Amino acid sequence: MTEQSSLTVAGSDVLTEARPGSGRSLVRSSTVGVFYADPVALVRTNTSAQALASIATSCLRQIALNQKAVLSGSHEAVHQMRVGLRRLRAALSIFKNVFRPGELDGLKRELVWLTEQLAAARDYDVFIASARNLEDIADWVFGDQTELSDEFARRQRDAFAVATRGVASARFEQVIASVASGLILRANEEGTGRRAARALARETLERRTRHVLRRLGRFSRLTDRERHELRIQVKKLRYGIEFFASLFSSSHRAHKRFCRELEALQETLGEMNDIIVHRRIAVDVADDRTKEAGASRRIAFAMGAFTGREQSKLHELLAAVPKLHVRLASAPRFWR
Repeated sequence: MTEQSSLTVAGSDVLTEARPGSGRSLVRSSTVGVFYADPVALVRTNTSAQALASIATSCLRQIALNQKAVLSGSHEAVHQMRVGLRRLRAALSIFKNVFRPGELDGLKRELVWLTEQLAAARDYDVFIASARNLEDIADWVFGDQTELSDEFARRQRDAFAVATRGVASARFEQVIASVASGLILRANEEGTGRRAARALARETLERRTRHVLRRLGRFSRLTDRERHELRIQVKKLRYGIEFFASLFSSSHRAHKRFCRELEALQETLGEMNDIIVHRRIAVDVADDRTKEAGASRRIAFAMGAFTGREQSKLHELLAAVPKLHVRLASAPRFWR
């Protein structure tokens, strides 16, 4: 069924569907449900500005169309909105030369703000899912797990409330409108925007792959912060491959292998990052001074046992990185 709708901010229609024949609204849906990323379909004749318009549309839809589901309490919608934000920020990085110097500074700050509103909710979702193995620790420390699970549930609710307030705000609507007017309507941009998208894709994927491989070559010497930055670079590379895949459709087998190796690396780095985030959450929970002394000690002990278990898993993940480095380095560069 065709939806006819548009984004309205301060009583004005800002943008409606610009892609002929798609039959879907760009940024507003009457359906409450989780929305995943639209496929990005580029053609070899696209300019960089035209490619940016298509990619930004996909990202913006993933962010905006999850608004109702977030407000209805969907934790998966929070995750998908965050994915849309990461994809959009990756696109801004890839296409930065299409813009004038400083043009994106305000928009980037707003995207960071929105990302921060959602961060804690997602962190607690992942933490609670990972903490399922706390059940036997809870039985051992507390006699039952109610006290610990109640504490996590309270913190998760508080974090989700922050996300909901951000998504319900006029500021959220203004961010969407800014993206729509500032990015998607640039499809016919002159200047650097006229550069062939395929040439930009080759240069971007090659440069970012070399950067990731260099970092992996000295991975054992990287700090936690540097490993976090590497994980972000791997994620941006993967989004770049997603964005540009249709420009190299004749290299399906090579594309599939490269994506498989990159995905394995991203998953490992993501698990390592989760452990670091969980460590921070555990410290926050253990240091909560609002609890009575007995409960505080029990929770601190349980958090210590949990982080100890995860630390052993971290060693296994660290040991796997050199092999993942070799596999990615040997994977064919399908964009060549």
